[in-house]
Amino acid sequence: MAMDTRERILDVAERLFGERGFPATPLRDITTEAGVNVASVNYHFGSKEALLAEVLERRLKPINARRLELLDAVEAQAGDGPPELEAVIRAFLSPPFHTQRTWGDKGRSFLRLVGRIHGETNEEFRATFVKQFDAVFERFRTALHRARPELDESDLSWRMLFMVGSMAFTMSWGPTLLARGRGTARDPEDVLESLVLYAAAGMAAPAPLGVPAVATAAR
Repeated sequence: MAMDTRERILDVAERLFGERGFPATPLRDITTEAGVNVASVNYHFGSKEALLAEVLERRLKPINARRLELLDAVEAQAGDGPPELEAVIRAFLSPPFHTQRTWGDKGRSFLRLVGRIHGETNEEFRATFVKQFDAVFERFRTALHRARPELDESDLSWRMLFMVGSMAFTMSWGPTLLARGRGTARDPEDVLESLVLYAAAGMAAPAPLGVPAVATAAR
């Protein structure tokens, strides 16, 4: 019963945070729709901020665990050499695409929430989201640097940001574009593969003028 209550609170919070945004959603609105009292939220989560963190972790923890599992396999195959660039990127991008299909209608609420997080100016709100990726980003940054050792670390961080932005935008707007058909119809796996190749090309591109590169030192 306690688990049912907890999941019900998470479902309602995810939907309302996605529809209204975190700052504009009073805790009382969540408890009213979930049919619980504020004490239940405090018991299960402790605070509204902790509730948001749990909403995010519920969806993102399995995705990030799968990312690290796939990256372990890529690095094991590479051994002492550099990992294949496309394989590293695929390990990062494929889990959210595959997991999204299991979410059903509830996934739309979460994607709206993620969209709001990307658009919100509330830094505390964003920090709660980014915290979910700290360990994953560090592992993938290290792997990508092994695959592209000539890239300056700052440039590599920016390219990872471009990759994440492309992924988030594709996941948010992709279903709408696919539904329109007439030239946009694509198999979801083809869309994922196109995104992997697109991100890999961006990672493989030479550093622009004015951006430090470490190619000479690396060689």
